[in-house]
Amino acid sequence: MVRKLEGPTTNVTDLELSIAKNPNLQKVYAITVVTPMFGGGYLAGQIDTERLVRTGTVRGQLRFWWRATRGAAYENVYELRKREAEIFGDTSRPSCIKIWIEPTSTESTSKIHFPKYALYSAGKEVDAAKKSSVEHTIGHTFKLHIIYKQPFDDITKSMDLEEIERKEIEPALWAWINFGGVGARTRRGCGSLFCDGISPTIDNCTPEHFLSWFDKHIEKYELKLLQADQSRDWPTLSNQIKTRSRIEEIKDAWHEAIEAYRLFRRRANQEKGKPRPGRSHWPEADSIRTITGMAHPKHNKKYPASKPEKLISFPKAQLGLPIIFEFKQQMDEDKELSYEERRKRRHWEKEPYKTQLVPKGKDRLASPVILKPLSCTPHKSLGIIAILNQPRLEGAELKQNDRIVKQLGTKEIYPNVSYDNNPMQDNKKVYTSAVEAFLNSKEVEKFCESTNLKRY
Repeated sequence: MVRKLEGPTTNVTDLELSIAKNPNLQKVYAITVVTPMFGGGYLAGQIDTERLVRTGTVRGQLRFWWRATRGAAYENVYELRKREAEIFGDTSRPSCIKIWIEPTSTESTSKIHFPKYALYSAGKEVDAAKKSSVEHTIGHTFKLHIIYKQPFDDITKSMDLEEIERKEIEPALWAWINFGGVGARTRRGCGSLFCDGISPTIDNCTPEHFLSWFDKHIEKYELKLLQADQSRDWPTLSNQIKTRSRIEEIKDAWHEAIEAYRLFRRRANQEKGKPRPGRSHWPEADSIRTITGMAHPKHNKKYPASKPEKLISFPKAQLGLPIIFEFKQQMDEDKELSYEERRKRRHWEKEPYKTQLVPKGKDRLASPVILKPLSCTPHKSLGIIAILNQPRLEGAELKQNDRIVKQLGTKEIYPNVSYDNNPMQDNKKVYTSAVEAFLNSKEVEKFCESTNLKRY
Protein backbone atom coordinates (compact mmCIF):
# COMPACT_ATOMS: atom_id res chain seq x y z
CA MET A 1 0.00 0.00 0.00
CA VAL A 2 1.21 3.51 -0.82
CA ARG A 3 -0.14 6.66 0.75
CA LYS A 4 0.74 10.24 0.03
CA LEU A 5 2.15 12.53 2.71
CA GLU A 6 0.40 15.88 2.97
CA GLY A 7 2.41 18.59 1.27
CA PRO A 8 5.24 16.70 -0.50
CA THR A 9 5.10 15.91 -4.18
CA THR A 10 6.36 12.32 -3.87
CA ASN A 11 4.60 9.10 -2.82
CA VAL A 12 6.11 7.24 0.13
CA THR A 13 5.40 3.80 1.57
CA ASP A 14 3.93 2.88 4.95
CA LEU A 15 7.45 1.89 6.07
CA GLU A 16 8.68 5.38 5.33
CA LEU A 17 5.64 6.87 7.11
CA SER A 18 6.60 5.01 10.26
CA ILE A 19 10.22 6.09 9.89
CA ALA A 20 9.07 9.68 9.46
CA LYS A 21 7.51 9.58 12.95
CA ASN A 22 11.01 9.26 14.44
CA PRO A 23 12.42 12.82 14.64
CA ASN A 24 15.97 11.46 14.70
CA LEU A 25 15.51 9.99 11.23
CA GLN A 26 13.75 12.90 9.56
CA LYS A 27 15.10 16.37 8.89
CA VAL A 28 13.38 19.40 7.37
CA TYR A 29 15.29 22.43 6.10
CA ALA A 30 13.71 25.77 5.13
CA ILE A 31 15.71 27.20 2.22
CA THR A 32 15.46 30.54 0.40
CA VAL A 33 16.70 31.36 -3.11
CA VAL A 34 18.58 34.68 -2.83
CA THR A 35 19.82 35.27 -6.39
CA PRO A 36 17.91 34.69 -9.64
CA MET A 37 18.01 31.18 -11.04
CA PHE A 38 19.15 30.37 -14.55
CA GLY A 39 17.52 27.22 -15.90
CA GLY A 40 16.64 24.29 -13.69
CA GLY A 41 13.43 23.45 -15.56
CA TYR A 42 12.72 20.70 -18.06
CA LEU A 43 13.87 22.96 -20.93
CA ALA A 44 17.52 24.01 -21.10
CA GLY A 45 18.17 27.52 -19.85
CA GLN A 46 14.61 28.02 -18.61
CA ILE A 47 12.99 27.85 -15.21
CA ASP A 48 9.76 26.01 -14.49
CA THR A 49 7.58 28.65 -12.81
CA GLU A 50 5.22 25.99 -11.44
CA ARG A 51 7.98 23.92 -9.84
CA LEU A 52 11.11 26.01 -9.48
CA VAL A 53 13.12 23.46 -7.52
CA ARG A 54 12.90 19.78 -8.41
CA THR A 55 13.62 16.83 -6.16
CA GLY A 56 15.87 15.17 -8.73
CA THR A 57 17.92 18.35 -9.09
CA VAL A 58 18.53 18.61 -5.35
CA ARG A 59 19.44 14.93 -5.11
CA GLY A 60 21.98 15.46 -7.91
CA GLN A 61 23.43 18.49 -6.11
CA LEU A 62 23.78 16.56 -2.86
CA ARG A 63 25.59 13.75 -4.67
CA PHE A 64 27.97 16.24 -6.31
CA TRP A 65 28.75 18.00 -3.03
CA TRP A 66 29.10 14.67 -1.21
CA ARG A 67 31.85 13.79 -3.71
CA ALA A 68 33.34 17.27 -3.32
CA THR A 69 33.48 17.01 0.49
CA ARG A 70 33.74 13.37 1.56
CA GLY A 71 35.18 12.29 -1.77
CA ALA A 72 38.71 13.55 -1.20
CA ALA A 73 39.21 10.75 1.35
CA TYR A 74 38.91 8.12 -1.40
CA GLU A 75 41.90 7.32 -3.57
CA ASN A 76 40.09 6.21 -6.73
CA VAL A 77 36.75 6.24 -8.52
CA TYR A 78 36.01 2.61 -7.61
CA GLU A 79 36.17 3.28 -3.86
CA LEU A 80 34.22 6.51 -4.26
CA ARG A 81 31.37 4.96 -6.25
CA LYS A 82 31.12 1.99 -3.91
CA ARG A 83 30.51 4.25 -0.91
CA GLU A 84 28.29 6.61 -2.92
CA ALA A 85 26.06 3.69 -3.93
CA GLU A 86 25.73 2.60 -0.29
CA ILE A 87 24.35 6.03 0.59
CA PHE A 88 22.50 7.23 -2.51
CA GLY A 89 21.73 3.87 -4.11
CA ASP A 90 22.31 2.55 -7.61
CA THR A 91 20.67 0.08 -10.00
CA SER A 92 21.29 -2.82 -7.62
CA ARG A 93 20.32 -1.29 -4.25
CA PRO A 94 17.99 1.44 -2.96
CA SER A 95 19.15 4.65 -1.37
CA CYS A 96 19.13 4.96 2.41
CA ILE A 97 17.80 8.52 2.14
CA LYS A 98 14.51 9.72 0.72
CA ILE A 99 14.22 13.39 -0.19
CA TRP A 100 11.50 15.57 -1.58
CA ILE A 101 10.79 19.27 -2.06
CA GLU A 102 7.82 21.09 -0.57
CA PRO A 103 7.39 24.55 -2.12
CA THR A 104 6.21 27.12 0.42
CA SER A 105 6.39 30.34 -1.59
CA THR A 106 6.66 31.24 -5.27
CA GLU A 107 6.37 35.01 -4.92
CA SER A 108 9.46 37.06 -5.67
CA THR A 109 10.34 39.43 -2.83
CA SER A 110 12.89 41.64 -4.58
CA LYS A 111 14.66 42.25 -7.86
CA ILE A 112 18.31 41.43 -8.35
CA HIS A 113 19.54 41.47 -11.93
CA PHE A 114 22.13 39.08 -13.31
CA PRO A 115 25.63 40.53 -13.65
CA LYS A 116 26.16 40.54 -17.40
CA TYR A 117 29.22 38.32 -17.35
CA ALA A 118 27.53 35.69 -15.15
CA LEU A 119 25.62 34.47 -18.20
CA TYR A 120 28.31 35.16 -20.78
CA SER A 121 28.13 32.58 -23.60
CA ALA A 122 25.14 30.90 -21.96
CA GLY A 123 23.21 30.78 -25.24
CA LYS A 124 20.08 32.14 -26.84
CA GLU A 125 17.94 31.45 -23.75
CA VAL A 126 19.57 34.28 -21.80
CA ASP A 127 17.15 37.15 -22.57
CA ALA A 128 14.05 35.14 -21.71
CA ALA A 129 15.69 33.67 -18.62
CA LYS A 130 16.69 37.08 -17.30
CA LYS A 131 13.11 38.34 -17.21
CA SER A 132 11.40 35.23 -15.85
CA SER A 133 14.12 34.51 -13.28
CA VAL A 134 14.12 37.98 -11.78
CA GLU A 135 10.33 37.97 -11.59
CA HIS A 136 9.86 34.53 -10.05
CA THR A 137 12.86 33.18 -8.21
CA ILE A 138 14.40 35.67 -5.76
CA GLY A 139 12.95 35.06 -2.32
CA HIS A 140 11.33 31.77 -3.34
CA THR A 141 11.31 29.46 -0.34
CA PHE A 142 10.98 25.71 -0.14
CA LYS A 143 11.37 22.95 2.41
CA LEU A 144 13.79 20.12 1.84
CA HIS A 145 12.60 16.93 3.56
CA ILE A 146 15.13 14.17 4.17
CA ILE A 147 14.09 10.78 5.58
CA TYR A 148 16.82 8.38 6.63
CA LYS A 149 15.58 4.83 6.16
CA GLN A 150 17.31 1.63 7.21
CA PRO A 151 18.64 -0.26 4.17
CA PHE A 152 17.64 -3.90 4.04
CA ASP A 153 20.29 -5.52 1.84
CA ASP A 154 23.11 -7.60 3.32
CA ILE A 155 25.79 -5.00 2.54
CA THR A 156 24.30 -1.92 4.13
CA LYS A 157 21.72 -3.13 6.67
CA SER A 158 24.12 -2.52 9.56
CA MET A 159 24.75 1.14 8.63
CA ASP A 160 24.14 3.64 11.43
CA LEU A 161 21.62 6.19 10.13
CA GLU A 162 22.70 8.91 12.54
CA GLU A 163 26.28 8.48 11.38
CA ILE A 164 25.16 8.71 7.76
CA GLU A 165 23.35 11.94 8.57
CA ARG A 166 26.24 13.48 10.53
CA LYS A 167 29.21 12.33 8.43
CA GLU A 168 27.82 11.95 4.92
CA ILE A 169 24.73 14.08 4.28
CA GLU A 170 25.29 17.07 6.56
CA PRO A 171 28.67 17.98 4.96
CA ALA A 172 27.15 17.74 1.47
CA LEU A 173 24.18 19.85 2.56
CA TRP A 174 26.45 22.43 4.20
CA ALA A 175 28.63 22.73 1.07
CA TRP A 176 25.65 22.83 -1.29
CA ILE A 177 23.86 25.61 0.61
CA ASN A 178 26.98 27.76 0.97
CA PHE A 179 28.97 27.11 -2.21
CA GLY A 180 26.41 25.71 -4.66
CA GLY A 181 22.86 26.53 -5.61
CA VAL A 182 19.90 25.50 -7.76
CA GLY A 183 19.57 25.62 -11.53
CA ALA A 184 22.47 26.22 -13.90
CA ARG A 185 25.43 28.61 -13.62
CA THR A 186 25.63 28.11 -9.85
CA ARG A 187 29.43 28.55 -9.99
CA ARG A 188 28.69 32.06 -11.25
CA GLY A 189 26.37 32.75 -8.31
CA CYS A 190 23.02 32.02 -9.95
CA GLY A 191 20.44 30.32 -7.73
CA SER A 192 22.39 30.94 -4.51
CA LEU A 193 20.75 29.82 -1.28
CA PHE A 194 20.21 30.74 2.38
CA CYS A 195 19.27 28.32 5.14
CA ASP A 196 19.10 29.40 8.78
CA GLY A 197 21.32 27.11 10.84
CA ILE A 198 23.49 26.07 7.87
CA SER A 199 24.44 29.42 6.37
CA PRO A 200 26.89 31.43 8.49
CA THR A 201 25.51 34.03 10.87
CA ILE A 202 26.29 37.71 10.37
CA ASP A 203 29.02 37.44 13.02
CA ASN A 204 30.63 34.47 11.21
CA CYS A 205 30.30 36.13 7.81
CA THR A 206 32.79 38.88 8.52
CA PRO A 207 36.21 38.60 6.82
CA GLU A 208 37.82 38.24 10.26
CA HIS A 209 35.74 35.23 11.26
CA PHE A 210 34.72 33.56 8.01
CA LEU A 211 37.80 31.38 7.49
CA SER A 212 37.64 30.29 11.13
CA TRP A 213 33.97 29.35 10.62
CA PHE A 214 34.96 27.42 7.48
CA ASP A 215 37.80 25.57 9.24
CA LYS A 216 35.57 24.65 12.19
CA HIS A 217 33.10 22.97 9.84
CA ILE A 218 35.88 21.10 8.05
CA GLU A 219 36.99 19.81 11.46
CA LYS A 220 33.42 19.12 12.60
CA TYR A 221 32.67 16.96 9.57
CA GLU A 222 36.14 15.37 9.62
CA LEU A 223 36.73 16.35 6.00
CA LYS A 224 40.01 15.85 4.19
CA LEU A 225 40.92 18.79 1.96
CA LEU A 226 43.60 18.34 -0.68
CA GLN A 227 46.40 20.80 -1.27
CA ALA A 228 46.23 23.17 -4.26
CA ASP A 229 48.56 20.96 -6.30
CA GLN A 230 46.60 17.78 -5.50
CA SER A 231 43.40 16.46 -7.05
CA ARG A 232 41.19 13.44 -7.54
CA ASP A 233 39.44 12.39 -10.74
CA TRP A 234 36.47 14.50 -9.61
CA PRO A 235 36.19 18.08 -8.24
CA THR A 236 36.76 18.51 -4.50
CA LEU A 237 36.32 21.41 -2.11
CA SER A 238 39.47 23.35 -1.23
CA ASN A 239 40.42 26.00 1.32
CA GLN A 240 41.42 28.43 -1.43
CA ILE A 241 38.90 31.17 -0.70
CA LYS A 242 39.08 34.93 -1.11
CA THR A 243 36.51 37.22 0.53
CA ARG A 244 35.29 40.79 0.40
CA SER A 245 36.32 43.17 3.15
CA ARG A 246 32.77 43.66 4.42
CA ILE A 247 29.23 42.29 4.44
CA GLU A 248 27.13 43.80 1.64
CA GLU A 249 23.79 43.64 -0.06
CA ILE A 250 23.62 40.38 -2.01
CA LYS A 251 23.50 42.11 -5.40
CA ASP A 252 26.59 44.20 -4.61
CA ALA A 253 28.69 41.25 -3.40
CA TRP A 254 27.64 39.20 -6.44
CA HIS A 255 28.45 41.91 -8.96
CA GLU A 256 31.85 42.52 -7.35
CA ALA A 257 32.87 38.85 -7.64
CA ILE A 258 31.76 38.62 -11.28
CA GLU A 259 33.44 41.92 -12.20
CA ALA A 260 36.81 40.83 -10.79
CA TYR A 261 36.66 37.71 -12.95
CA ARG A 262 35.50 39.61 -16.04
CA LEU A 263 38.30 42.15 -15.84
CA PHE A 264 40.92 39.44 -15.35
CA ARG A 265 39.73 37.42 -18.34
CA ARG A 266 39.44 40.48 -20.57
CA ARG A 267 42.72 42.19 -19.94
CA ALA A 268 43.58 44.16 -23.07
CA ASN A 269 45.36 47.26 -24.28
CA GLN A 270 43.33 50.38 -23.49
CA GLU A 271 44.27 53.02 -26.04
CA LYS A 272 43.83 56.62 -25.01
CA GLY A 273 40.73 58.27 -26.41
CA LYS A 274 39.09 54.96 -27.38
CA PRO A 275 36.20 53.65 -25.29
CA ARG A 276 36.70 50.03 -26.30
CA PRO A 277 39.74 47.95 -25.30
CA GLY A 278 42.23 47.05 -28.02
CA ARG A 279 44.22 43.84 -28.49
CA SER A 280 44.15 41.26 -25.75
CA HIS A 281 47.09 40.74 -23.41
CA TRP A 282 46.19 37.04 -23.34
CA PRO A 283 48.05 34.80 -25.82
CA GLU A 284 45.07 32.91 -27.29
CA ALA A 285 44.16 35.28 -30.14
CA ASP A 286 47.70 35.53 -31.50
CA SER A 287 48.09 31.76 -31.04
CA ILE A 288 45.10 31.17 -33.30
CA ARG A 289 46.53 33.58 -35.86
CA THR A 290 49.80 31.63 -35.81
CA ILE A 291 48.04 28.26 -36.15
CA THR A 292 45.72 29.32 -38.99
CA GLY A 293 48.21 31.60 -40.74
CA MET A 294 45.52 34.28 -40.90
CA ALA A 295 45.72 37.84 -39.60
CA HIS A 296 44.47 41.27 -40.58
CA PRO A 297 47.37 43.51 -41.69
CA LYS A 298 46.82 45.51 -38.52
CA HIS A 299 47.42 42.38 -36.43
CA ASN A 300 50.13 40.57 -38.38
CA LYS A 301 52.66 41.39 -35.66
CA LYS A 302 52.47 39.78 -32.24
CA TYR A 303 51.17 41.76 -29.29
CA PRO A 304 52.67 42.69 -26.91
CA ALA A 305 55.93 42.97 -28.83
CA SER A 306 57.86 41.15 -26.09
CA LYS A 307 55.74 38.02 -26.52
CA PRO A 308 57.83 35.05 -27.76
CA GLU A 309 57.72 34.58 -31.53
CA LYS A 310 55.04 32.15 -32.78
CA LEU A 311 53.95 31.36 -29.22
CA ILE A 312 51.08 28.85 -29.03
CA SER A 313 49.46 29.11 -25.63
CA PHE A 314 45.91 28.66 -24.28
CA PRO A 315 46.01 29.09 -20.48
CA LYS A 316 42.37 30.21 -20.22
CA ALA A 317 41.38 26.61 -21.01
CA GLN A 318 41.97 25.88 -17.32
CA LEU A 319 39.13 28.25 -16.39
CA GLY A 320 36.45 26.22 -18.19
CA LEU A 321 35.57 25.05 -21.69
CA PRO A 322 34.33 25.48 -24.35
CA ILE A 323 35.66 28.90 -25.28
CA ILE A 324 34.44 30.48 -28.50
CA PHE A 325 36.74 32.95 -30.26
CA GLU A 326 35.09 35.34 -32.71
CA PHE A 327 37.41 37.79 -34.42
CA LYS A 328 36.34 41.18 -35.72
CA GLN A 329 36.40 40.82 -39.48
CA GLN A 330 36.25 44.51 -40.42
CA MET A 331 38.50 47.01 -38.67
CA ASP A 332 37.65 50.68 -38.35
CA GLU A 333 40.46 51.49 -40.78
CA ASP A 334 38.80 49.30 -43.43
CA LYS A 335 35.84 51.65 -43.68
CA GLU A 336 38.03 54.08 -45.57
CA LEU A 337 38.92 51.47 -48.20
CA SER A 338 36.89 50.92 -51.33
CA TYR A 339 35.10 47.64 -51.96
CA GLU A 340 37.67 46.70 -54.62
CA GLU A 341 40.58 47.34 -52.26
CA ARG A 342 39.05 45.14 -49.58
CA ARG A 343 38.25 42.45 -52.13
CA LYS A 344 41.87 42.24 -53.30
CA ARG A 345 43.03 41.06 -49.91
CA ARG A 346 44.17 37.46 -49.71
CA HIS A 347 42.38 35.12 -47.33
CA TRP A 348 45.42 35.08 -45.02
CA GLU A 349 45.14 38.87 -44.75
CA LYS A 350 41.87 38.47 -42.89
CA GLU A 351 41.23 37.61 -39.27
CA PRO A 352 40.66 33.89 -38.45
CA TYR A 353 37.17 32.49 -38.72
CA LYS A 354 35.08 31.57 -35.69
CA THR A 355 37.09 29.12 -33.60
CA GLN A 356 36.15 26.91 -30.65
CA LEU A 357 38.36 25.44 -27.93
CA VAL A 358 37.03 22.25 -26.31
CA PRO A 359 38.48 19.66 -23.91
CA LYS A 360 39.93 16.63 -25.64
CA GLY A 361 37.28 13.97 -26.15
CA LYS A 362 34.56 15.99 -24.36
CA ASP A 363 32.10 18.78 -25.05
CA ARG A 364 32.71 20.87 -21.95
CA LEU A 365 34.75 21.33 -18.80
CA ALA A 366 33.15 23.10 -15.84
CA SER A 367 35.09 25.99 -14.37
CA PRO A 368 36.84 25.35 -11.04
CA VAL A 369 36.16 28.97 -10.03
CA ILE A 370 33.13 29.74 -7.82
CA LEU A 371 32.01 33.39 -7.73
CA LYS A 372 29.09 34.20 -5.50
CA PRO A 373 27.52 36.05 -2.59
CA LEU A 374 27.63 33.70 0.42
CA SER A 375 24.49 34.72 2.28
CA CYS A 376 24.23 35.26 6.03
CA THR A 377 20.63 36.51 5.77
CA PRO A 378 18.19 36.48 2.81
CA HIS A 379 19.46 39.98 1.95
CA LYS A 380 23.06 40.27 3.22
CA SER A 381 26.14 38.34 2.16
CA LEU A 382 29.90 38.09 1.99
CA GLY A 383 31.24 38.04 -1.55
CA ILE A 384 33.57 35.10 -2.11
CA ILE A 385 35.85 33.61 -4.75
CA ALA A 386 36.33 29.91 -4.03
CA ILE A 387 38.24 27.22 -5.92
CA LEU A 388 37.45 23.56 -6.53
CA ASN A 389 40.41 21.26 -6.95
CA GLN A 390 39.94 19.61 -10.34
CA PRO A 391 41.99 17.07 -12.29
CA ARG A 392 44.73 18.53 -14.47
CA LEU A 393 43.55 19.17 -18.03
CA GLU A 394 45.62 16.83 -20.19
CA GLY A 395 44.57 18.03 -23.61
CA ALA A 396 42.31 20.28 -25.67
CA GLU A 397 41.24 20.65 -29.29
CA LEU A 398 40.98 23.79 -31.39
CA LYS A 399 38.15 23.49 -33.91
CA GLN A 400 36.78 25.42 -36.87
CA ASN A 401 33.51 24.23 -38.43
CA ASP A 402 33.71 21.05 -36.30
CA ARG A 403 37.10 20.27 -37.82
CA ILE A 404 40.11 19.92 -35.52
CA VAL A 405 42.82 22.37 -36.59
CA LYS A 406 45.16 21.81 -33.65
CA GLN A 407 45.64 19.31 -30.83
CA LEU A 408 46.89 20.98 -27.65
CA GLY A 409 48.81 19.38 -24.81
CA THR A 410 49.80 20.42 -21.31
CA LYS A 411 52.67 22.54 -22.64
CA GLU A 412 50.17 24.83 -24.40
CA ILE A 413 47.57 24.73 -21.60
CA TYR A 414 50.02 25.32 -18.74
CA PRO A 415 52.59 27.64 -20.38
CA ASN A 416 55.69 28.91 -18.62
CA VAL A 417 56.42 32.09 -20.57
CA SER A 418 57.14 35.69 -19.68
CA TYR A 419 56.31 38.87 -21.58
CA ASP A 420 55.09 42.39 -20.83
CA ASN A 421 51.52 42.64 -19.46
CA ASN A 422 51.15 38.86 -19.39
CA PRO A 423 48.05 38.09 -17.24
CA MET A 424 49.81 34.91 -16.12
CA GLN A 425 52.50 36.80 -14.23
CA ASP A 426 52.93 39.55 -11.67
CA ASN A 427 55.92 41.27 -10.12
CA LYS A 428 56.71 38.17 -8.07
CA LYS A 429 56.45 35.20 -10.43
CA VAL A 430 55.24 33.64 -13.67
CA TYR A 431 52.30 31.30 -13.12
CA THR A 432 51.57 28.18 -15.14
CA SER A 433 48.15 27.88 -13.47
CA ALA A 434 45.53 30.38 -14.66
CA VAL A 435 43.59 29.71 -11.44
CA GLU A 436 46.60 30.64 -9.32
CA ALA A 437 47.24 33.69 -11.51
CA PHE A 438 43.63 34.81 -10.97
CA LEU A 439 43.79 34.35 -7.19
CA ASN A 440 46.95 36.49 -7.09
CA SER A 441 45.75 39.07 -9.63
CA LYS A 442 45.27 42.78 -9.10
CA GLU A 443 41.55 42.27 -9.77
CA VAL A 444 41.17 39.84 -6.85
CA GLU A 445 43.27 42.10 -4.65
CA LYS A 446 40.84 44.94 -5.39
CA PHE A 447 37.90 42.59 -4.82
CA CYS A 448 39.20 41.84 -1.34
CA GLU A 449 40.16 45.39 -0.39
CA SER A 450 38.03 47.88 -2.32
CA THR A 451 36.11 47.59 -5.58
CA ASN A 452 36.45 46.78 -9.28
CA LEU A 453 33.15 48.45 -10.13
CA LYS A 454 32.95 52.08 -11.22
CA ARG A 455 30.12 52.96 -8.88
CA TYR A 456 31.68 54.56 -5.80
